[in-house]
Amino acid sequence: MKIVSISIAKLQIPLIRPFITAVRQTSSVEDVVVMIKTDSGEIGYGSAASTPAITGDTTESIIYAIQNIIAPKLIGKSISEFNNLLSMVDNVLPKNTSPKAAIDIALHDLFAKQCGLPLYKMLGGSNNTINTCITISVKKPEEMVNDAITLNNSGFNLIKIKLGLNPDEDLARVKEIRNALGFDVRLLVDANQGWNYKDAIRVINGLEEFKIEIVEQPVKADNLIDLKYITDTTNHFIMADEACFSTTDAMNIAKNHAANGVNIKLMKSGGIANANSIYNIAKSNNLGVMVGSMLESPIGVAAIASFALSKNDIMYADLDPIALIKENYVLGGAQLVENQVILSNKPGLGIEGFSQGLTFVCEIS
Repeated sequence: MKIVSISIAKLQIPLIRPFITAVRQTSSVEDVVVMIKTDSGEIGYGSAASTPAITGDTTESIIYAIQNIIAPKLIGKSISEFNNLLSMVDNVLPKNTSPKAAIDIALHDLFAKQCGLPLYKMLGGSNNTINTCITISVKKPEEMVNDAITLNNSGFNLIKIKLGLNPDEDLARVKEIRNALGFDVRLLVDANQGWNYKDAIRVINGLEEFKIEIVEQPVKADNLIDLKYITDTTNHFIMADEACFSTTDAMNIAKNHAANGVNIKLMKSGGIANANSIYNIAKSNNLGVMVGSMLESPIGVAAIASFALSKNDIMYADLDPIALIKENYVLGGAQLVENQVILSNKPGLGIEGFSQGLTFVCEIS
């Protein structure tokens, strides 16, 4: 299969309710979609989420990087050159992890199709179903309690609580949610870099009575010193998220014992290939691993779920964007049944197209 053209489009899917974290608020999933077409008629699908507050990548910069820098280098190349193509994409420009991830996902989709296997099987997995947690946006405590009850009643028993906007209110948020749900529901918390060191210590120590399983990214991503102090001096499992984009980041976290684990996301790593390298570094250094996604479409969810299902020791899968959208516009691929993401057993990601929400941008050939 040789690449003959690459199409770029925008995909917008409304959310059931606004998604609010310490760094942003949005009412819809807004992805850049890439479709790599081959001379055999196969299409490889990939996507990238615009999350400038975290990755630095905007919709415009993602499109520019793919259209003008990455895509032209792929035209005419054979999918049989898979590893060389992945290396070229990774090295073609610094940073820009989101556009790289979109292309990496599409190339993996095509290579799995060439192999005649679902992507999760090509990566080494045997099961097409994975449980996901679901996230409660940071709001007033009473609103978060109502959201938690609704989501728990919908079948979710692993809930991530977004914190970080106001440390003085964060303990109240967790306390009221725990009191409402009881101790049978498992809880995680994520500050999205929202606390300083002193507030982080105060809040995390105050969480002990509420049986919180992990605390994710309590302080700024570049503050490994305070992250290490928090890891060393509290009794909670500290998960690095925004602090871990690359293999270098993973090595620094491991070398400095700055966290107990890392959250791998394709938009941070630049795709599945680098995600696998980060995973290997984490596991060889006794770090726990969870997987997650930005607020992205079911294309990205299917890709990271495929990666997670190729491992047998992923601690948590945070794939909830597929549970937060009003309707799944992506045909095939990943589907949600209660708290389970179920992947297609067709070759690749199993994506068959879109029902709506897609706006064509350009084609490179």
